[in-house]
This record gives sequence, C-alpha cells and structure tokens, in this order.
Amino acid sequence: MDRQGKKIFIQRDYSLGTGVRFSPEFPRELQGRVDEAVYRATLEHINDIFDRAEALNCRAYCEGCMACLTGYMFQYCIKTHYERRVQEATDFIREENRTKYERLGVVIGDPMDRGLRCIEVFIMPEVELQT
Repeated sequence: MDRQGKKIFIQRDYSLGTGVRFSPEFPRELQGRVDEAVYRATLEHINDIFDRAEALNCRAYCEGCMACLTGYMFQYCIKTHYERRVQEATDFIREENRTKYERLGVVIGDPMDRGLRCIEVFIMPEVELQT
C-alpha cells in the first residue's frame, strides 16, 4: 500500500429496486483489518436508515401537502423527514468511525458527499494499530 493510503468505493445495490441501498459485500481490501460482522452491521444500519428515510408514512405525506400549500416555503421552516434521516446517517457514520474504524486505520465516508451514488472508504497507510 502506498504512503497516501487507498480508497475503495461501496457501490449502490439495485437488486431490490432503486431505493438508496449499498452493497453489503465485504470488500477484500478490508480483510484482516476490519471484522466482517462489524462491517456488515454498519452497512445494514446505514441501509436501514435510508429505508426509513424513503418510507411513505403519514408524516411524510403531511409534509408534502404542507409544502404544496405553502409554495414550498414550509420546507425552509423545518427539516423534512428525509433531511432528518440523512442527518441521522451522517451522525451514525461519524460515530462508527470514531468508535470502531479510525483505530483500525479505516474511515467510512458520508454517502451524501458522493450524491448517494457510493460510499467512499479510505484505508490509511499501514499504521501501528491501536487497541
């Protein structure tokens, strides 16, 4: 591995439709660095957050109606259901990095930084692993 580290990209998984989901496949570049079960749990939780963000429910419907009735000015006054879930995903990833991944020399990027097309995973150059 070079001195600058390596980036890998976790692609969207379209096998269940066009909703925001990321492939749960364990990248071979992370073998020996990250426990596969921990990685899969992280990705499944991220996928669950986006599933809830895109779910149609009464609140999302009412937000849409209020937005239409107010000429979308309503959305300047409050965070929408989707925006709150995206913030939840960002906070979750930040916390996972802090508590699990950074000490292993891995940083998971926020999928919003890449327009929800993929998740960037940065593998730091070989460092003395902290326990």
